[in-house]
Amino acid sequence: MINGQLDNKKIVAIHQPNFIPWLGFFYKIYKSDIFVLLDNVQFPKESAAARNFIKGKNGSKVLLSVSVKKSEGAFQNYNEIELDYSSKWNIKHLNQIKDAYIKSPYFNQYFPEFETILKTQFSNLAELNITIIKWVLKHLEINTKIEVASQFDKGNFGVKNNRNLNICLHFGANSYLSGSGAKQYNDESLYKENKVELLYSDYNPVTYPQVNGQEFLSNLSVLDALFNCGPKAIVLLKREN
Repeated sequence: MINGQLDNKKIVAIHQPNFIPWLGFFYKIYKSDIFVLLDNVQFPKESAAARNFIKGKNGSKVLLSVSVKKSEGAFQNYNEIELDYSSKWNIKHLNQIKDAYIKSPYFNQYFPEFETILKTQFSNLAELNITIIKWVLKHLEINTKIEVASQFDKGNFGVKNNRNLNICLHFGANSYLSGSGAKQYNDESLYKENKVELLYSDYNPVTYPQVNGQEFLSNLSVLDALFNCGPKAIVLLKREN
């Protein structure tokens, strides 16, 4: 099993702070001892960095996309890219979420707090995303230690495989939990040479009751699981359902 409490493993996982991420993102956090939010890497356009899907009231996917400024060019990091509130995207998002989930069992439990977060004007995308991620972790009662890369990496950790390895070594980890999609990019020999075990997330979407139609839509924002399952959403990560 991938679990930081077994076999004396100290597991580090690393990921960019995406916008209202899917359950697989939180599964990696749940399965690690330390989770590093990589906020000091380049912001990719039209990706999960600033967009995600919910299930609309007609049963189809609805895209929520954050408006950002590109005043400094195309090569800004997550913690540098400013949010553009002039389009009132945040108010639009709140209306779309309310429209989609107002009849869900746990809407009233979570929406007011999420509304407060989205109505707050953050200075950059990383701040917004990290605030939302920590809010979700609180409600899922996941106590994994969260670290933010820009607070300890001052540019000497390297890039790609070297950066990830150096982050693991910085925290004294003997295991690195990677996403399965990174297999083709990971330098397995580099981790082996440094005695860091390379693990891969084994997350597979689990079905759960959803409002808005009988067809189950997977890989949506974690908001869907929270509004539909409430505190029991953590069971979807523990695989006890």
